[in-house]
Amino acid sequence: MQSNHSRPAESMAATKPQRQRGVALLATLILTLAVTIILGNIFYRHQIEVNQAAGSLHSDQAVLLAISAESWARDLLSPVNDDIKTDHFEEDWARAIPFLPVDGGTVAGCMVDLQARFNLNSLSGYTISPLQREMDGTKFGHARAWENLLQSLDIPVDGSRVAVIIDWLDKDDSSINPSGAERSEYSLYDPPRFPHNNLISDTGELAAMKGYSLRDLQILSPWISALPALTTVNINTASEQMLLALSDGMGMEFVELVTAGRPYDKRTDFYAAINEYLMIGEQQVELRWPATLVDVKTSFFQLNLEVTLGQSKLQVKSIIHRKGSGTPVVISREITVVPAGVTTLLFSAVSDDEDSDTEADDSDGNKKYYMQPLCEEIPNDNNADY
Repeated sequence: MQSNHSRPAESMAATKPQRQRGVALLATLILTLAVTIILGNIFYRHQIEVNQAAGSLHSDQAVLLAISAESWARDLLSPVNDDIKTDHFEEDWARAIPFLPVDGGTVAGCMVDLQARFNLNSLSGYTISPLQREMDGTKFGHARAWENLLQSLDIPVDGSRVAVIIDWLDKDDSSINPSGAERSEYSLYDPPRFPHNNLISDTGELAAMKGYSLRDLQILSPWISALPALTTVNINTASEQMLLALSDGMGMEFVELVTAGRPYDKRTDFYAAINEYLMIGEQQVELRWPATLVDVKTSFFQLNLEVTLGQSKLQVKSIIHRKGSGTPVVISREITVVPAGVTTLLFSAVSDDEDSDTEADDSDGNKKYYMQPLCEEIPNDNNADY
């Protein structure tokens, strides 16, 4: 009888150690998993910190490279290396910067003549009488050139197009004519806005002016600037669109005549070329295209750079002011960090057929997202050479 009762007890005693070993094994596995997760998390955070530190270092180095390129551009535009009496596309500054290899990356870009565009601040010098003479057609200047530019881009033109810009820029609160707009009118907007009453530094302010929309700004952006002074348009570098705006009714005849004679060493050479075609006398030509409107030299340039270093890619736009015979200075700098996955284009016009086909083959399932080209102002003939 005792032997019969002892067998279950022996069996239970044999099972208990096995269960304990199973619990211990499970605990060990859980502990190992916990340690692995913790170590993996530590390693992951460490990698993030290392990548962030590397990205920050590369970004700082990329900015330093851009500043070095600015020094090179300033030297290129200095009176020692450039003829400051005339500026045109055959000069060294107009050559696109090729892909220059640097330690761990590349630098590329171009220089743009900002006086090849229409400077919105040039409308700030108008008073009632000069504006009225231009609107009557008895004089030609920035105001009518602005209206011509709008018409050539299919933007509706009325009497307010020039007046509202003048009122936005001038220092008083009186409208230049009934078509203008001042503080009292803008205060009724929802939300209210207020005229700058000074020279603007950003062409984006155009969209805030009465009668102008964001769409108008997007259309006009390649052709306008906001320089810290009243400036002329450089006919040696002005695009076909700008030359049409300056044609004063001559249209493509003026464009073809000007481009055929470029570059002009002096403004009088431009007047002589126009007079040879119109036969109205150089004095009349000068009255029609006054020295306050056109010239052959430039004081404001924009250096456009794309700097790639390691995991960092920056687009840098620096405005350089060349004043007289002094050393050119950088008066503004805009730095844009290019997000990962965004493809950048150095030039808006691709002259290479192979590159054009590559862009055309982007399907809906493989779309690329492009930032605005850095060098949209560089002519195609110059691109082909460099």
